[in-house]
Amino acid sequence: MSEFCTERSCPVMSGGLRYEYRWQDEHKYKKPTKLSAPLYMNTLMEWIETLINNEDIFPTRTGVPFPRNFQQVCTKILTRLFRVFVHVYIHHFDGVISVGAEAHVNTCYKHFYYFITEFSLIHHRELEPLREMTEKICH
Repeated sequence: MSEFCTERSCPVMSGGLRYEYRWQDEHKYKKPTKLSAPLYMNTLMEWIETLINNEDIFPTRTGVPFPRNFQQVCTKILTRLFRVFVHVYIHHFDGVISVGAEAHVNTCYKHFYYFITEFSLIHHRELEPLREMTEKICH
């Protein structure tokens, strides 16, 4: 995607004209901040890596319980990952097709969608940007 999604082509992380996604965390971005799409995605991946390597959130030892806010953390991760699908489908799907990855991306999306809906992990309003496409390929 990096050849299609650049600082220049995507100065804002968005899903079309109706959806703009801002980044906020506990460290560097204390207030919701506009980021370019590539910076948003890189920041997201680094944030997720930090979380999943945190034994207090994702314990790996037998008998160590997950924290009370575990599902809330997972919901935040999955919501932000969904926004990457939104951006790719709305802004870069022609590029996906041009490299012959349409079936692969659609399959990844279907698996992701079925998982988040099976376990009610993302609020339905977050799914709105891809609602029509989802109805076509997932139902």
